Amino acid sequence: MSGELTQQQLQEMASRHQQYQYQAESLAQQMNMVQMTIKDVDTALITIEALKDEPAGKETLVPIGFGSFVNATLTSPDKVVIGIGAGVSVEKKIDDAKVLLEKRKDELTKYNEQLNGTLAKIAQELQNIEKVAQRYQQSHQQAQQQPMHAE
Repeated sequence: MSGELTQQQLQEMASRHQQYQYQAESLAQQMNMVQMTIKDVDTALITIEALKDEPAGKETLVPIGFGSFVNATLTSPDKVVIGIGAGVSVEKKIDDAKVLLEKRKDELTKYNEQLNGTLAKIAQELQNIEKVAQRYQQSHQQAQQQPMHAE
């Protein structure tokens, strides 16, 4: 933007800046949720790997969340019940479950990268608006500091 900015242009820039900030906050929250989900997938993969060679009848502790566990006896350590979405779960052999979880992790990682790219674009737009506003403020201050000359 060259020349003098109008009051309306300044208000539009301020409004856009605020919208970008809200979008950035929303994206950051989404990224946090995706990263937590990726961590959950990693935990499931580690647990599956640790349990796959255990014999049926072995007693173990199963995490139930928030650092809490329940005692359990493995009945079919070669199978896993895995959620497939919409509250539906299916029983899978361990290797099939691992493939499914790895695929989900890859999808989540790609989605997180997309969110990160979008967030970077929004950050750049925020910087651009801030630079224009800063230039306007500096030129406006300089104009006010120059003494008026009588002719």
